[in-house]
Amino acid sequence: MVFTSSARRLALLLITFALTTAGRGAVSVATSYTENFDALGTALPDGWEVWTSSTTTGNGAAFSWSSVPATPTANNAAAATDTFFRNLPGASQSWSAGLSTGSDRALGWRAGNAASRDGSITFTWLNTSGWTFSDLSFDLFTPNSSGTAATFNLEYQIGATGTFTSFVGASYTTVPTPASSPSALGVTTLQLTAAELSVLNDHSGLVTLRLNTAATSTTLNTLALDNFHYTATSATAVPEPATFALFGGLVVLGLALTRRSRPCQEKSAIRPLPRP
Repeated sequence: MVFTSSARRLALLLITFALTTAGRGAVSVATSYTENFDALGTALPDGWEVWTSSTTTGNGAAFSWSSVPATPTANNAAAATDTFFRNLPGASQSWSAGLSTGSDRALGWRAGNAASRDGSITFTWLNTSGWTFSDLSFDLFTPNSSGTAATFNLEYQIGATGTFTSFVGASYTTVPTPASSPSALGVTTLQLTAAELSVLNDHSGLVTLRLNTAATSTTLNTLALDNFHYTATSATAVPEPATFALFGGLVVLGLALTRRSRPCQEKSAIRPLPRP
């Protein structure tokens, strides 16, 4: 019984570790992944994070997305400390200065000071071991009617530290929609090929994509990200530590339950000898 109790505790600890480790700012690679941000509320999807005061080698200060109200924000709503990053109307909607409704949502970014202007949006994989990326795409647009043109670059970082490198040609320059003549949002789709994505393949540590402003002045503008998608293939799928822990916990728990039931089975198998 002592062994059984200890084994149960070990199994529960392993399973708890497995369930609490996954989804903390980084995710495993999938064969096909799509995020349309339509479920944005008081939390970001797993793997996504937003930052202020980013540098060439660091993400900066984590923005508290949980402080953003679940209620969507209008396109031209003024920036505030808790709404630099926000829940905006998505790429399929027609533009209007006060639009804040509709089921199609997008991850928005409207800087209000230097720290937020120098921020970034990131998506991080736990590792890419054994994986080869086939394609990646997402939509970018400018959901406001003010500000000057600002450029945002798509970058990547291999490992938990190091310099972010720009994908050549993968950038977006904002195009504010005139309030006097509202029209459909001008959506730009950035697409990367397998050859361009090869720098992300088969790494044992963190791999991060980052949408980062290239501005060096006080340019403030609004950006929105929608319909992020990629596909990848795996030659040798390597389970994450959390997966090993979950499997190990279930194995230990199964062994403990088997050991506990065995004495009962052995006892029931004993039959008295017939009397002569």
